[in-house]
Parts: sequence; C-alpha cells; structure tokens
Amino acid sequence: MFQNMFDRLLALFLVVILLMAGTSAAFSVFTIRTALVESRMEGLLQHAREIAYLAGQLNSFSSFFSMGDPTMSYLQRKASRVYQDYGAYILIVDRSGRVMDNMQTALANPNSGLRDTLNTDEISKLMLDVLKGEEVQMKISRSREGGAVLTVAVPYHQAGQVHGAVLIHTSAQIIEAPYHGVLLQITLGFFLASVVALVGATLYTRGIIKPLTVITGAAESMSRGKLSTRAAVTGVSEVRQLAGAFNVMAQRLEKEEASRKEFVSNVSHELRSPVTSIHGFVEGMLDGTIPPEDHERYLQIVFDETNRMKRLIADLLQLSRMDNGAEKLQWSDFDINEQIRLILIGRMADIEEKAINVQMDFEADPCMVHADKDRIAQVIVNIIDNALKYVDEKDNLTIRTILLHDNKVSVEIENSGEPIAPEHKPHIFDRFYMAEKAHTSGKGTGLGLSICKQIMDMHGQIIELTEPEVGAGFRFTLEAAQNPDTPRLGA
Repeated sequence: MFQNMFDRLLALFLVVILLMAGTSAAFSVFTIRTALVESRMEGLLQHAREIAYLAGQLNSFSSFFSMGDPTMSYLQRKASRVYQDYGAYILIVDRSGRVMDNMQTALANPNSGLRDTLNTDEISKLMLDVLKGEEVQMKISRSREGGAVLTVAVPYHQAGQVHGAVLIHTSAQIIEAPYHGVLLQITLGFFLASVVALVGATLYTRGIIKPLTVITGAAESMSRGKLSTRAAVTGVSEVRQLAGAFNVMAQRLEKEEASRKEFVSNVSHELRSPVTSIHGFVEGMLDGTIPPEDHERYLQIVFDETNRMKRLIADLLQLSRMDNGAEKLQWSDFDINEQIRLILIGRMADIEEKAINVQMDFEADPCMVHADKDRIAQVIVNIIDNALKYVDEKDNLTIRTILLHDNKVSVEIENSGEPIAPEHKPHIFDRFYMAEKAHTSGKGTGLGLSICKQIMDMHGQIIELTEPEVGAGFRFTLEAAQNPDTPRLGA
C-alpha cells in the first residue's frame, strides 16, 4: 500500500496526530462538559436556596395562597426567572406533603410535560433525605422522549426547624445545552489544529526524506564505482550528520582506492624491474650474448635480484598478515639497550666501512621494556639500516633510550646525514614511498618504514620523525616493564 518511506512516515505522523487530537479533544470535551454541567447545577442549587429562604420567611404555609403577600409576589417572580433560565418545574412541599398550589398553577401549563414524568416514589425517597436537613442533587426519572430529568431539593426552615422542601426539576438537555455549542467550537479547533499539524508533518517528513533520497542516490552511484560522489549536507541535524559521515566515508574510500591502485602499480613496478633484469641476463647467457667468462658476474646480479624479490614478497606477506589481524604479538620483558647493542654488532661491517661514529646514550642501563622482542628488533633494524643508508663517511649515528614519566620508554635513532625534505615528511610512512624515486637495486622496497608503523600501531605505541639540529631521526615509544606481580594489558 505504501510504496516509499515518505508515504509510510506521513501515514505514521497522520495516525499519531489523529490519535493525539482525538484523545485531547475527548478529554477536553469531557472536562468542559463536566465543568459546565456542575456550574449550571450549582446555579440551579443556588436558586433553590433563595426560594427556600423566601419560603421560610412566610408566616405559614397558608400564606402561599395569598397572592397579595409581598414575599409571595417576589417568590413568583423568582420562580419565573428560574423557569426562563432553566425551563424548570418548581414544587414547594411542606412536611405533610402538601404542595403550594399557586406555584404549581403559575408554572403548570408550560411544564406539564416535565411534570407528568415525575416519579412519585422517587420524590418520596428524596423528601426523606431533604426533611433531614440535607441538600440533594440527582437524576430521578426518565422522560417519555428518553431524556434524563435532574432534580435539586433544598429544605426550608421556619422557627429553626425543617418545615418543608423546595424541589426544582429540569431536563438534562437544558442543563447541557451550552455544552453543545462549546463542543462544536472544540471540534472545529482540534480539526484546524490537526490540519496545521498534518501540513507541518508533511513538510518535516519531506525535509527528512529528500536528503535521505539524495544520500541513497549517492550510495548507489558509489556502488557503481563512482567514489568521487558526495551527498549534499542538508535537512535536519541528524540527516546532516549522516550526510557528513557519508561524505567522510566516501572520501576515505576514494583515498583507499587511490592507495590500492598506487599499491598495485608499485608492486607491479617493483616486481617487473628485477624480473626484467633477470630475464635479460639469463637470455643473454643462453644465446651467447654474454660470454661464458662473464657468467659468474651476471649470475651474482641475478642472485641479488632474486633476493630483492624474496624480501619484497616477504614484506608484502607480513603487511598483509598485519592488516588482516593474523600477525599476533608475543609479549615478553627484555632489555632494549642490550637488543640495540646486538643489532649494532650485526651492522659493524657497514659502520666500519663508512667509519661512522656511533654514540649510545642510555639513561638507564639495563632498560627493561614489555613488548614483542622480535618485532621491535625488526623496527630497530629497519630504522638503523635506513639511517646507515643515508649517511656519508665519518657521519654520526646517535641512539638514545629515555625513561618517560608515563611508564614508557622512548627510543631515538638519529644520524647527521642529509635531512628529510619537507615535501617527503608527510609520506615517510606510506607504502612504497621512497625519497629517491629511482628504485635502484639494493635500495630497498619502500615498505620498511610502513612495516615499522604497523608494528608500533599493534603495540599501541607511536613512531614519528624527530627534528634534530643536523640530519634526520626517528623516535618510537615502548611500555616499560612493570613489577612481575603486576598484571599487564596484552600479556
């Protein structure tokens, strides 16, 4: 029935509005009706009290028959006004049950229908309560037309005793007559309010649905590969937030797609270069272009290129495992200073070849940390190899470990070679990014620093460039080893 969200929301709002309007209108009508009826009945009761007071001022019940009595004349006028206001039938009865004939005669003709519906038994029961001095209000009978008859009864006193009662009978329709006009006004008012609310709900729903439709269209466009699509940020605040989040997601997806394409391009380039080199040298040896006496030299080049491909594939597999969460850390406590010394011993050939001056500044020795020892060794090796690659002869290599106040250890590795150019710094941890665009053999794969960044992220630590006065440097943090009895996160 409802084919789209706009129709469903609008139908929902319509149902809610009508239910609220109907409930509010019913409650208002009931409340106002009750208040009006109570007010009219209170007025009728007040008239009955005034008539009872006048009746009590007469010298005797026989004075009711004297039309020349001033009190009686005023009583007659009062009864006429009550009739005009309420269409009421009035009875003044003494304790013995005698009814004032003059009052009855004055109002008998216009109210004969009402008088005929009075139930003698019900009035008798009512009189028993009134003669006890009580004021009574009740529905005591039904008219031939089916409408209820309301009666109020008030005792009147003479010489300090209840001498009789004043009874006023009127149709419930007359009492409730003002309510019908109010009912029409209330109904009209709530109808107009419902129309206004419906118009507002329509506009509000359209304000929600239209931006959502735009976002849906943008999502469909992205599903077809158009990652540059963006959604207009319009509508209510929640929809604007959704559109903003969608655009951020689209921007990240576009960036990821660009990175993926660049990654594939870089991998293709890195693999094509050694494969082309190997193919050329092997072909040259097979067809005799390369003489036999040169075979050993070219076979060494082929061997180096295959090692380079092996390292590249290993790095790619490691990055893939870390990206997929398959690479798990093996936590342990170890001396980071001792690990640095062992790694430097393994690089002594390169250090001695360039006569590099190595300076080690360890604030605390030993310096125990809590991490994956093999992965941290990989980070240190990559950074030191990178530092040695870009230093000249007799340059400096400085390594520091510093205890930080937040139970961490900072490891800093710096060289005094050429600093990193500002345009390269934002991309230094990007995959396959190399400051030297000529990817010459032996210069690495451009994945080392990316792997370092991934490893430190897995540890929940940071790795960043530093700004030494001369040269370039890196800094990463580690969690300091705690007391063996203290539990550690990730252990």
